Amino acid sequence: MRQILINLIPLFIGISLAISMGLTRWAGFFFVFIPIGLSISIGLFIDSNNKIKNKGLGRKIGLSLVALDLLIFLGIMQHENLQIEETVFYFAYFINTGLFTRVLVHYAIAKVFGPLIWGRGYCGWGCYTAALLEWLPIKENKTIPKKYTYIRIVVLILSLLIPFIFIKNGYDYVNRHIFSPLSSSESLPFQPYKVDQFIWFLAGNIVYYIIGIMLAIIFKKKRAFCKIWCPVALVMKLQSRISLIKIAPSGNKCIECGNCNEKCPMDIDVRNYIKNGKKILSSECILCGTCVNICPAKAIK
Repeated sequence: MRQILINLIPLFIGISLAISMGLTRWAGFFFVFIPIGLSISIGLFIDSNNKIKNKGLGRKIGLSLVALDLLIFLGIMQHENLQIEETVFYFAYFINTGLFTRVLVHYAIAKVFGPLIWGRGYCGWGCYTAALLEWLPIKENKTIPKKYTYIRIVVLILSLLIPFIFIKNGYDYVNRHIFSPLSSSESLPFQPYKVDQFIWFLAGNIVYYIIGIMLAIIFKKKRAFCKIWCPVALVMKLQSRISLIKIAPSGNKCIECGNCNEKCPMDIDVRNYIKNGKKILSSECILCGTCVNICPAKAIK
C-alpha cells in the first residue's frame, strides 16, 4: 500500500496544480498538469512491478507520455514554446506588464522552484528532448570529457542573447508571441494565433533533436546532449544541489562492483557517494534510478 501511495504522489500533485491554476488562470492547465502527473505515476507503477524485468522501462514510457502532452497540446495545439529562448520574451512582457503568463509558470514550477524539491527530476522524467534520446538504439554509455560540458554555458548565453537582440531591434514579440484576442475557453483546444511562437517552437525543437541525435552517435551516449549542449541543465544545478529528494544509500553494504558508475547516464561517481554512506549530491543527478535498478547489492535507494 505504501508503494502504491508513493506512485500516486505525482498524480495527486498534478490534480492539485490543475485545480488551483486551472480554475483561476487558464483551463488548459487541466490538460497539462493532470496528464503529466498521470504519466509519471504510470511510469512509477511499471517500474515498481516486480514482474517487469526491464527496470527503467516505466520511466521511459512515462517520460514519452509527458513529452507527447507538452509537444502536442502545448506546442502544436496551443502554440506555446517551452524552450528557454521563449522565456526571454515572456520575462520582458512580465517586466512591462506585471503579468506572469503560462511559459513562466512552467519554468517556475519545473525548472526554478520545483528543483528545490526534486532536483533535476524534470530532466529524468519530463524533458521532451530526452524522451526521444532515451529510445535511441545506442548500447554504449561512454563518459563525456569534462571540457565538453562547458559548451552548455555558451549555449545558455546565446539562448538568452538571441531573443534579447530581437527585442532590442524592435521585434514585435508581444503580438507575434504572446497576444491572443481569444479568451481561454475560445482558444481550447486549438490556438490560431501566436504564429511566430509556433515557428520558434518548431525550429528550436527540430534543432535540439538533430543536435541531440548527432551528439549521442558521436559520443556513444544517449544523454550526451544533456552533458554537452542543454542550457536548461545549468538553470537547475544550484537548486538540485540542495534539493529534498536525492538518491541515497539504502543501508546495505556497497560491494564496489562499479555497475552504478558504468551505467549512470550523467557520469556521476555514484559508487563513491554510496560506499561512504552519503546521498548523491551531484547536480548532474536526474533521478532516473538507473543506479538503483542496476545495483546487485541493493545498496542504493
